[in-house]
Amino acid sequence: MTPPSLDDFLEHGFKRCRMEGLEPEKFRRRLINKYGYWEDGDWHDGNDKPIKNWKRKLTTSIGYWKAEDVKVNEPKVIQADFLKKRYGVS
Repeated sequence: MTPPSLDDFLEHGFKRCRMEGLEPEKFRRRLINKYGYWEDGDWHDGNDKPIKNWKRKLTTSIGYWKAEDVKVNEPKVIQADFLKKRYGVS
């Protein structure tokens, strides 16, 4: 699997959020954190299994966010250093 760029990841995430009836911008930080987590984990999931289809995996995650009726709290710190360097995210 070729990892996506952050822009492609966000584009797909926003599209799926809209399809689920969620406001995409409300989940921007959560999407960025998910990308950073998978990037830092060399594109393995929380069970250390390789992510074969990131779009499907992300779609499943977003479905859980909707099911939980998540209220997104902005994290104070993004853990992925590469995001800070590459995209100026803090």
